[in-house]
Amino acid sequence: MRKKPLVFTLVSLLCIVEPLIKILYFKVTTQFDFDVIIQNLLARESFLEVIDFWLIYPLAGLLILKLRKINYYAFMSVLVYIFYSIATYEKYTWPYNSDKPFVYNYVITALSFAVFLYFLLPSTRRPFFDSRVRWWEPMVRYNVYLPCTVSKSDLTFKANVLNISKSGLFIEDHDKVQIGDLLNIYLEAFGIKLNATIEVMNKHTLNNKIGFGARFRLDSIGQNLTVRSLISKIKRSQSEVKVKLKVA
Repeated sequence: MRKKPLVFTLVSLLCIVEPLIKILYFKVTTQFDFDVIIQNLLARESFLEVIDFWLIYPLAGLLILKLRKINYYAFMSVLVYIFYSIATYEKYTWPYNSDKPFVYNYVITALSFAVFLYFLLPSTRRPFFDSRVRWWEPMVRYNVYLPCTVSKSDLTFKANVLNISKSGLFIEDHDKVQIGDLLNIYLEAFGIKLNATIEVMNKHTLNNKIGFGARFRLDSIGQNLTVRSLISKIKRSQSEVKVKLKVA
């Protein structure tokens, strides 16, 4: 999968603009000025009414802009709520104030249902669960030279991290490291201590150095924050070096 499927982007955009479509529909059918329509809409104070009119469809659209595991389940939950709302809609009630939901909403719901069916395919669900196939979300990588300790059950060795990003790193090779191995890496840099599990994905040459590429297998929010903090400090450090070189 070399690019994000068009259906995700299309459904996202249609859902995000859905409240505006309802407002335009009210304008056409009532001939009221927009300020009168908006005042009437803002007069609704019920939490559920606010959600139904302004947020439910845009939320569905936003959830599939980022393909993540939690988004997958959240989108499915919102979709079930949308189906239920349309199926149980009573004439001339909120949020449509018409005898039935607008054609636009039927179209969006039909497309969302098509996405639901599309999600049943394992190859479609995979981008939500495996960041390696999300080629349209490349991570910024930084060339570094960070001493580290790498270990697994029967092996511990010193090495150097030569390249790093938020998703993984490239480490000097070791003849006993194989693709698919789960390793533990420990390093200290920029005042940060990182202890994490990594999975070896491949072996190749980078900048004339033989090594293995590995992705992080982070188990907690704390580990995620540690990696992000480390990347942030590396980025800041390299930016400062570039500025000094320009000044010199």
